[in-house]
Amino acid sequence: MPSPSNITLRSGVRHGLIGLASAAMVAIGLLAVPAGDVEAQRVELAVNELATEISFSADQAVAALEQFAETGSVADERMLAWHRAQTARYVAKQLGYDEFSMVDAWSRTSLDHQRAVLGALSQVGVPYRTNTSIEGEGFDCSGLTTFAWAGAGHQLTRQSGSQISEAEPRTRETAMAGDLIHYPGHVMMYLGVEDAIVHSVQTGRSVEVDTISQRRRKSVRWGDPTS
Repeated sequence: MPSPSNITLRSGVRHGLIGLASAAMVAIGLLAVPAGDVEAQRVELAVNELATEISFSADQAVAALEQFAETGSVADERMLAWHRAQTARYVAKQLGYDEFSMVDAWSRTSLDHQRAVLGALSQVGVPYRTNTSIEGEGFDCSGLTTFAWAGAGHQLTRQSGSQISEAEPRTRETAMAGDLIHYPGHVMMYLGVEDAIVHSVQTGRSVEVDTISQRRRKSVRWGDPTS
């Protein structure tokens, strides 16, 4: 059973809404993504085409994770697994990746890493704002990673270069979903599969599900901020 000791908990009212919200979303079809449709989609969609679905599903997964961290019950663990898988499927569809690889990558990482990933994804579509780290309002690149990891109980230095310097070095082969990826001037969060990331990009854009740019692949650094 994963330890909940570093997870920041929200109110019980929020937790009590998980089942109702899930049922409502299924009823309107937003969470009912047929597996075959996702598996067949191999072409990356337009930037943030599924932002609404990803952010809503991730927010539900955050609430489920926090409830599981609070209770440790098997039923709540199953609810977390369901919401986590739904979010992973949307992200995989957005990027044209294999959904099963994404689901597996998230389930294998620590509970803290899962919380950071889901926290960042809950902000997909929020505008880029310099020197900002405010839920639902705006983030710059290190503001997003600071916000996401604070939700998991880890305080990061509010500067991209410091975040990667203070993290335990990882490689592409050893990095897990939730770890940091950095190139000079920009920090991102790894989503555990191939080049998949979530980041707050630049002025005029937003928090986006994306891939590491081709020209940056050889220069990026990887790190685990929990070590």
